Amino acid sequence: MQKLGIIGGIGPEATMNYYSAIIKRYQERIATDKVAGYVGAAANNLLKAGCDFGLMCGNTPHLSFDQIQARTDLPLLSIVETAVAAAQQLHLQRLALLGTKFAMQNDFSSSHFERPKLKFAIPVKIINP
Repeated sequence: MQKLGIIGGIGPEATMNYYSAIIKRYQERIATDKVAGYVGAAANNLLKAGCDFGLMCGNTPHLSFDQIQARTDLPLLSIVETAVAAAQQLHLQRLALLGTKFAMQNDFSSSHFERPKLKFAIPVKIINP
C-alpha cells in the first residue's frame, strides 16, 4: 500500500475541512469489521509501545467497542461505561449525549445507559435542524 502525506491549510479551519472530507469518504467505504480491525491494530501498537491500557477519545468508535477489544490484549477504557458509572455514583437520572449526528443516531451509547435504568436524551434539534 502506498502512503500519502497531506499538508494542511494555513489555518485549522481549512485543515479540518480536508481531514473531515477524507474521513467521511473513508467511513462510507468501509464496514464496521474493518473499523474494528483498524482500531484494534492501533491498540496493539499501543500495547507494543508499553501502554498498560488505552482509550478512544471519540464517541463513534465505541459503536465497535466489543469488536475492537476482542482484537487486542490491551485493556481499553470505555467512555460510555465510565460515564454510566459516574452517573450512578452521582445519582443522576437523566443524561444527554452531545456528539456527531452519526453518534446521536445510533443506540450504542443509549443501550448502556438503559441497563441501569438511566434516562437518556438525545437533542432532536441537533439531529434534525
